[in-house]
Amino acid sequence: MITEDFAAYAVRLKISYPSPVLADEVQHALESFMNGLAMDCLEAGTRLIGHIKCLVENEDEMVTCSVTDHDGRVRCRGRFENPRSELEIIVNVLQYGLRKSDLARIMASCGKRSFPGHSSLSIEDLEIDKEDLIQLS
Repeated sequence: MITEDFAAYAVRLKISYPSPVLADEVQHALESFMNGLAMDCLEAGTRLIGHIKCLVENEDEMVTCSVTDHDGRVRCRGRFENPRSELEIIVNVLQYGLRKSDLARIMASCGKRSFPGHSSLSIEDLEIDKEDLIQLS
């Protein structure tokens, strides 16, 4: 179901801290971020959340979280076991009602708010340029 008010947004967030953050604090920050994304989207005018999902992965840990409903409830698989001074999160948002520019603004605001004490935060848009797509005939 894709309509004219559908928008998808895929990004990579890179967060650095001046020193390692306890695993439980990182888990809480990630879940707060995901809940915040959902609630901020709803407040800004999202009429339907398709999904908001994220993946954090490194050589020894993998955590995935998702929000698929208007209650903003975050469901995660996996938990952080080790302190971290860096965090790289792949986030995908599929929703109806907001433009991509709205999603970009919400992502930046929510990222800054949800990861207190960070020394740097960057957001990289992962959308593929249309000219890079493979055309099948």
